[in-house]
Amino acid sequence: MNLKQINNFLRAVEAGNMTKAAEQLHVSQTALGLQIRNLEAMLGVELLVRHSRGISMTEPGRLLYERGAEIMRLVEEARRDISAFRKTGDRTVSIGLTPSTMRMVGTDFLVTATSDLPGITLRLVEELSFVLMDLLQREEIDFALAYDSSSNQGSMRTALMQETLFFITAPASSFDPGPVPFNEVVASNLALPGDRDNVWHAVHRAAKTSTLPVNVRFTVQSLEAIKTLVERGLATSIVPYGAVKDKVEEGTVVAHRIVDPELKRTLYLFEPPSRLPAAQDKILKSFIDELVATLALRIGDGAQVIGHCGDEPL
Repeated sequence: MNLKQINNFLRAVEAGNMTKAAEQLHVSQTALGLQIRNLEAMLGVELLVRHSRGISMTEPGRLLYERGAEIMRLVEEARRDISAFRKTGDRTVSIGLTPSTMRMVGTDFLVTATSDLPGITLRLVEELSFVLMDLLQREEIDFALAYDSSSNQGSMRTALMQETLFFITAPASSFDPGPVPFNEVVASNLALPGDRDNVWHAVHRAAKTSTLPVNVRFTVQSLEAIKTLVERGLATSIVPYGAVKDKVEEGTVVAHRIVDPELKRTLYLFEPPSRLPAAQDKILKSFIDELVATLALRIGDGAQVIGHCGDEPL
């Protein structure tokens, strides 16, 4: 079985009948029919059922169509990637980052990559974790550095960093400095992102385990808007420390540890399983490990590296 046979079979299925497929392939209907019958003979199964309305797939035919479509996609991807080397000498890699990660190490990604990643041009895409998962599924990015996402079906992931979530309030709030029990946190007037966000899931998982209601007063997807609501004393929130570190240092927001239970989230490197390994992957992943170590250091309180995606960090 060769690529031409696979391609002709796919085109016949997609066209829905042999006449239309033969026209698209610029071959005679007889020749196309013979090719598919030869393929069926070679595999020892019937792939297509011919009828008055055209053709339909058998179960083996459906399996061949699914695998064949993937093979042809990979062949095209390989051709495109190799052609890019020929034209520019560099390979462009798209990496998705969350806004908090972009803010803390995005510049380092771009500046350091110039010297540490020869032959690679980085393209950074800033979106929330669940949006990055959608982009990854559509193969619009090559990798995503994202947090626990419920929409990671089919993606390979490597846990890199664990980060504690903090309860934030205005300085003049009724909460004393120091740790705050989880039951008091979820009873406050919370401003949280929507239900596709990793923080929302972490809060509601813990609340479900503790059988506690969550008082969400504001549903806001913008982190900047959430911080403004908290600063003005109109709401409280639950966020990673790195997202409000500057506000805490300015004294406009107070960060409290959450206890009973503590809330954490995990940063993963996601990549689609269908992605073809490339020659520079080893050095690229070691570079990502180094950046994650820098991220954990800059976040400080509550962040720790828990794994590596490369063989060893640089």
